Amino acid sequence: MTQEDLSRLGRDYVSVGNYTDTYFPDHGIRFIAVNDGIDSEEGESEIAPFKNILNEMYARDISKKIRSSHRLRGNAGEPLSQPPYGYRKDPQNKKKWIIDPEAAEVVKSIFKMCLEGKGNEAIAGILQEQKVLVPMAYWQSKGLPRGGKNTQPNPYKWCKTTVQKILAQQEYCGDVINFKTYSKSFKNKRRMENDPENWVVFKDVHEPIIAREDFERVQTLIAKTKRRAPKPENGGKSIFFDLLYCGDCHKKMHYHTLSNNRSIHYFSCSNNAVDYRGSCPTRHYVRADAIEQVVTMELRRMAEMLRQDEAAFAEMLAQKTDRELTKERKRDEEERQKAIVRNDTVSRLYEKLYEDNATGKVSDEWFMQLSHKYELERMELKSKISSLRKKLAESGQHQRERDSFIRAIRQFMRMDRLTSPLLRELIDHIDVYETEGTGRNRTQRIVIYYRFVGYIEWPSPRANYKADTRKGVAVEYLTNNIPA
Repeated sequence: MTQEDLSRLGRDYVSVGNYTDTYFPDHGIRFIAVNDGIDSEEGESEIAPFKNILNEMYARDISKKIRSSHRLRGNAGEPLSQPPYGYRKDPQNKKKWIIDPEAAEVVKSIFKMCLEGKGNEAIAGILQEQKVLVPMAYWQSKGLPRGGKNTQPNPYKWCKTTVQKILAQQEYCGDVINFKTYSKSFKNKRRMENDPENWVVFKDVHEPIIAREDFERVQTLIAKTKRRAPKPENGGKSIFFDLLYCGDCHKKMHYHTLSNNRSIHYFSCSNNAVDYRGSCPTRHYVRADAIEQVVTMELRRMAEMLRQDEAAFAEMLAQKTDRELTKERKRDEEERQKAIVRNDTVSRLYEKLYEDNATGKVSDEWFMQLSHKYELERMELKSKISSLRKKLAESGQHQRERDSFIRAIRQFMRMDRLTSPLLRELIDHIDVYETEGTGRNRTQRIVIYYRFVGYIEWPSPRANYKADTRKGVAVEYLTNNIPA
């Protein structure tokens, strides 16, 4: 580094004899260097270590500026990452994502298969059989530059981790999520996973591919189970997987096939002391065909209520939720409108104040005081509007869930059998209790908790389903109330 370079980078540059004194005010560092030429043995300038320090200081300063710009853009709602599979950048506005129709259809099919009960490995296998290009191969076929391997041995070989990542992408609901990863320093380029609490989420920014309620249902399914491929000899996977729970210990019930009779399938508590050395003393055994008959009977009763008097049925659902929901929603909407009007008024006042200050009608001191007041009020109003909008969206979700629940019942009325997607539209979970009694007088309580409304207590008296589990043994399944 020449003396001209040091003079340009620093201030108070002084060179006296063989000594150079340079002060860098931006960093608060003073360097005193000895200018005695080149090392005869190493052939390196003695100022090289200082040059390295200056270069590192420069790199650190640039890194800070880039991080600051990155943070500002991220907090403003600008997407910081490349659009996920299913989206592409808008040619007219690179900061906006638009739907890629071809890839979006694949994303929709992945979520649909998940809701139907298929695991990640099964979904990956289906996509491979259908000759669907994996995301990287698809981007390469469209000429889109993305990081990753440039060559794919088999461009149709989907991995279950790819499916898992797609199912976890909240961006498919129309959201932008920034700061999901971070780097520790400018010297370490590796991206680290950031805690979700540090994410910045902007909802409904672009057009969604997946409905939010479907995305949330998928996340619930993912959280509740580790998917395993069903054994063919066990008759495949039951449509009730992840729905049955032990009524006493509240652990999940596992699906089994009787070893000496492959036509009999049943569920038992995964925490029972008999099979798994668990803490639940009994197995809570229930036949798979019996639980299907019980649920079918209950859904038919519900469908009959809807058919006879839809208004009364809707009222019953409404009573299961907050009675004050409608009134509270009306109050919140009025408050939101008032805040929006006031925010517009404050913006106009601020503009007029600025013009008055520019023309000399308002002094700089008075302008600073009033502008600070208006800015604080605008920030409070913005926060209030955002909070009320979120609250209204959540309250509106109850109405949408109720409408979705009724639509699912109507769908059941047109079907002749139960399906896995329909069950997950209607039922949250089912509690199975231990059988009581002996012989043909045995009873077993089964409590169904429906999505959105929870447990529904039907009017009595009513008939219960009764079935012979084996010769001389019958069980009556009770569903009309919850055990004390």
